[in-house]
Amino acid sequence: MTAAKHADLDIVPPEGSEALPSGTDLLGDQFTIERPLSNGGFGITYLAKDNFLNRRVVIKECYPEVFCRREGRNVLVRSSVHHEKYRAIVQMFMREARAIAKLKHPNIVGVHRIFEDNETAYMVLDLIEGRDLLSVIKDTYDEVAPDQIKDLLIKVLDAIDLVHQHDLLHRDISPDNILLDKWGNPILIDFGAAREEASRETRAVSTVLVVKDGYSPQEFYFAGGKQSPSSDLYALGATFYHLISGEAPPNSQTRMAEFASKNPDPCEPLAGRFPEYDPEFLEAIDQAMAILPKQRIQTAREWLNTVTGRKDKVRPIRQTSTDDLNKVLSRLVSETNEYLSSEPRGADPRTRRKPTHAEAPILELSDPEPQEEPEEYAWPARDPDRVWSEPVIAKPGRLAVPARRRWWQFSLFGRT
Repeated sequence: MTAAKHADLDIVPPEGSEALPSGTDLLGDQFTIERPLSNGGFGITYLAKDNFLNRRVVIKECYPEVFCRREGRNVLVRSSVHHEKYRAIVQMFMREARAIAKLKHPNIVGVHRIFEDNETAYMVLDLIEGRDLLSVIKDTYDEVAPDQIKDLLIKVLDAIDLVHQHDLLHRDISPDNILLDKWGNPILIDFGAAREEASRETRAVSTVLVVKDGYSPQEFYFAGGKQSPSSDLYALGATFYHLISGEAPPNSQTRMAEFASKNPDPCEPLAGRFPEYDPEFLEAIDQAMAILPKQRIQTAREWLNTVTGRKDKVRPIRQTSTDDLNKVLSRLVSETNEYLSSEPRGADPRTRRKPTHAEAPILELSDPEPQEEPEEYAWPARDPDRVWSEPVIAKPGRLAVPARRRWWQFSLFGRT
């Protein structure tokens, strides 16, 4: 489901597609296919109607065409030897769809339902009406200012950071898979090729390659290639390389071949070419697009800190291990037993010794001092003669001010 497949609903899929025909019902009669939008290596995307909620949605069908074929409505394996591989991919599709549904983020498309039908699996997603970054790049009359591009990158990086925190990879980041909604917010879509990190992939899934020349890193081009969060960051860097330079970057396989031959990299760096941008901003994009994974930016959070100017790294909270807990409990039990064994049986409680060291109370409790009641805050009165064009935000001790307009209210789509 690429961005154009959401935004440009006039796209007609090529003839010979194995997509379900218009008017096909799914999950009983809850969903009705209006028409197919696209056909990729992992699945087919449809524009559909949710008959229960009376709204249009996008439905992604698991359809790994290498292993399956259409017979009527049902999806069947091409050969009995493919059965286990096909079922492994369907189960992966379901598992990852459930994981994606948990990703609640304003810049990630919402997944609302997952179900099985026709011997395969489906996920139901929001229909996002807007433009994709590819159409913005191609529109010569729609220049995007550096500050706007920076804002877009920050929002997408924050979304990708959440994806990676859940041990997922998107695997298909490109200009046509980032939508700009009607408010100008970037929405990351097309998680149909998303999967867990390569260390947990099945051999069957690794044989189905989903690549996009110019955006996919070199490790996507061969089965068994080690994929990591830096793989997604390469694709994101290539996307913004295209947005800034107006030219799609060279195929990573071509770059790898030149690198192996010790020839110059055919991908010309952004840094030094566009003086209107912060040099560090461009250098980070170039680094994300390094040919070798170990030379790239490794995490979305690291890149985000660079873009926003935050150099501090958050120190992770140390997780207490089971061994640590056992040691503490053993010490407490030992001290308690020692204390109890030192007390004579039947001793008068009034003559027992006071506990010492670790046995002593942490603090002595006393009656709290009386506290004065705080004065009630008098909220500032709102001027009835003033027209507010934005929601009024006020906090105690501060004047109420209107929220500032976002950049996208003045550009890309015209002032709102």
